Amino acid sequence: MTQVLMPTLGRRDPLSRFSLFHTTDLDEARDRVAHVFCEHELRVSGRAAQVDTRMQHAPIKGVSLNRLRYGPTVEIDVGCLQDFLLVMMPTGGKADIRCGKQAIHSSPELASVVTPTQYLSQTVYDGCDQIMVKIDRTLLENVCAQHLGHPLREPLEFRLGFEMSSRGGVSWQALVSWLVSEFEQGAPMLGSSLVSAQVEHLLVTTLLMAQPNNYRDELLNPAPSIAPRHVRRVEEYIQAHADEDLTIGDLAACAKVSTSALFAGFREFRSTTPMAYLKSVRMQRVRDELRDPASAEKTVTAIAVRWGFNHLGHFAADYKNRFGECPSRTREKALA
Repeated sequence: MTQVLMPTLGRRDPLSRFSLFHTTDLDEARDRVAHVFCEHELRVSGRAAQVDTRMQHAPIKGVSLNRLRYGPTVEIDVGCLQDFLLVMMPTGGKADIRCGKQAIHSSPELASVVTPTQYLSQTVYDGCDQIMVKIDRTLLENVCAQHLGHPLREPLEFRLGFEMSSRGGVSWQALVSWLVSEFEQGAPMLGSSLVSAQVEHLLVTTLLMAQPNNYRDELLNPAPSIAPRHVRRVEEYIQAHADEDLTIGDLAACAKVSTSALFAGFREFRSTTPMAYLKSVRMQRVRDELRDPASAEKTVTAIAVRWGFNHLGHFAADYKNRFGECPSRTREKALA
């Protein structure tokens, strides 16, 4: 298929109106990039004595478009991104990307999709120029859960290599190219909270559908969208009473059906169980409270117990499995 984004960007200076910095100082380059993304180690490779780093940055709510060039070959150790996903698309040059157990040689034909919960390191070769789309992890997970119709059972994980000539790759490029163009033209509609919310939702949905991930099959082949009334009634009840001591009997009574009918409804229409759904809602409530500065005086233990997690060892393990970090780390970042 014909590529869309890369040739277009190669004929001009994309995002030039959004220059963030230009420096030949290695420490400044690392610190300025870290301010947009996250802390990392940065080393110049080969004979080059210094970097020649330029970065553009255009934010829109939970998403930002970025353009980054280091100049000489550099080696970067990042660790886990944790709070965001990154799609890195070279418009010129190459990079070796390693994320978790996956590794690719990235080029204008092969972009990379970096899963937030997996370890990232890379070698970016001299002359490599990349457009990077940063997506807030909470936004990503919320949109995915909305399409699924149930909370995520495990963290999202993407295939690292993103073929730009694939049908999904062409669609993704066309969308990013349009957004770059809108930014460059100073389109006033991007200042509208309504429009920006729609744009970020479209970006996330396109990525979820275009790039293989551990929820893609379910997203492309959803269960019947209209769940029985008793399933929806229980979901609403759980959302309103998640901090109460609920049993499967209580939920069945609320739904006015037998426990077996309730289990069958959740299994068929939500691919989970009523109590697993309750646990997932409670786990999200814990995370929301840990990230709320207003809860700074509460301990992690107190918050966990409030939401029904009395076995703290199991809670911490389940929390890390779902969110990719331990509860104390969530609290630390919220208070930083």
